[in-house]
Amino acid sequence: MVGALAHASGMSTFHLVIAVGDSTLRAEAASAAAASTAEVSTVEDPRDFSRHLPKADAVLADSLTARLVAGHPRVYFLALDPGPIDYEAALCCRATAAFIVPAQSKELLGALAADATPETTVSTGLTLAVTGSAGGLGASTVAVALAREAGADLLVDASPYSGGLDLLTGIENKPGARWPDLAAGTGSVDAADLVRALPATSDGIAVLSAARSASAEVVQMSAARRAAIMQAACLYPGTVVVDCPPWDIPDAADHVVVLTAAEVRAAAACAQLVAELRARPQECSVVVRNRQWAGLDASDIATVTHADPIAELPTIRGLTRTVETSGLPRQLPRALARVARQMWEVVA
Repeated sequence: MVGALAHASGMSTFHLVIAVGDSTLRAEAASAAAASTAEVSTVEDPRDFSRHLPKADAVLADSLTARLVAGHPRVYFLALDPGPIDYEAALCCRATAAFIVPAQSKELLGALAADATPETTVSTGLTLAVTGSAGGLGASTVAVALAREAGADLLVDASPYSGGLDLLTGIENKPGARWPDLAAGTGSVDAADLVRALPATSDGIAVLSAARSASAEVVQMSAARRAAIMQAACLYPGTVVVDCPPWDIPDAADHVVVLTAAEVRAAAACAQLVAELRARPQECSVVVRNRQWAGLDASDIATVTHADPIAELPTIRGLTRTVETSGLPRQLPRALARVARQMWEVVA
């Protein structure tokens, strides 16, 4: 199972050359390319371009190397986030398209996938992230409810160490890959292979979560490997829901749902998070979580965060105990189902 994810998919021999001069941008390009199914080569010395470029199906370049790759028929021009794109340089190399990375890594991967399989219509699907501006708001529970309402294909716990999604979805005993199982291997990860390797819920949602059983051997996962897996997950051509902390929201997420308590500190943190997401830019919505004590109401939250809440979730009596003992019930509590429906109507 791990072997299927450790190498590029055998269906393509698409060769991509990273010929980027700026070292920071080159690292971002390599991170994005790792999630593709291409055979990737990075060429740092311009003197080697003439040897590698003729063998490449596509080339990634930047303003420092634009003139050196101008003869290649398929060049993707890259600029470092937040931009701007040097369109004069992009025109110089007759770029097929230009992207700002990492903000547009998903679009870049989609273009590369279209090149690798030109006869196939490529759909990058819809990736939704759910996070909380404070702890204990039930972001994981809301993520599962949203995944059910959306008929999601994939549900991802962004942290390989947090655990919990398997219990929430009732698959803790089902066979399939968990985060530690994916640590081995390097290079690209095929999104379809990833989803096939995961355990799935009774309604067909593949779930990537931490391992339930403790192991004497701690499996270390490199940051590059984790990034490749996350990018492959977000590229899956279907609906993907990611449960993530606020400091680890995927750049590839099409929409971010931010839960906040109706409390001053949580609302202040939510305001900062909303401002950061809008600056990326990344679409986001706010959901108010009313705990047993609340110092603010929805209108106060709107004033503080400059975002009108799209839903309010009350405390649901007995839900915490039910989740702890038997997972999230198949028939969602009415209030939670209503919030999931309201979220889906906005983000879809």
